[in-house]
Amino acid sequence: MKRESPSVLVLEPNPLQRALIQTTLTRHQITPIICQDPRNLRQQLIDHLPDALLIDTYLPGHNGLDLIDQLNSDILRQRTKIFFLSAMGYPEIIQKAAKLGASGFLVKPFDPDLLVNRLRNSFDQPAPIQQ
Repeated sequence: MKRESPSVLVLEPNPLQRALIQTTLTRHQITPIICQDPRNLRQQLIDHLPDALLIDTYLPGHNGLDLIDQLNSDILRQRTKIFFLSAMGYPEIIQKAAKLGASGFLVKPFDPDLLVNRLRNSFDQPAPIQQ
């Protein structure tokens, strides 16, 4: 039986970065699901049950880390891997992402091939268990 294409919910405010991510994922047979409004993230997670969430740490009117902290629900813990993108690679930010159960953290500008490799590797691993 052929495995379905993995899906990634993308919450990236920059249209150029978002287009690059969407093109890269599609080229590598990963289905991108675009979420343009952070207020819709919870519903998008429920509706699509993606394999991974790729979220920027700085969103218009929101902090991606705080948003994940608020949404840290069974949906995220059971199924969805969380990957953060940020132009700021400060240790404090990376540590907070790790505490939230992030499967990965990429600093912008990021290497699209590295992103795909990290996503692909995570699809073979169970989601982090949060306590």
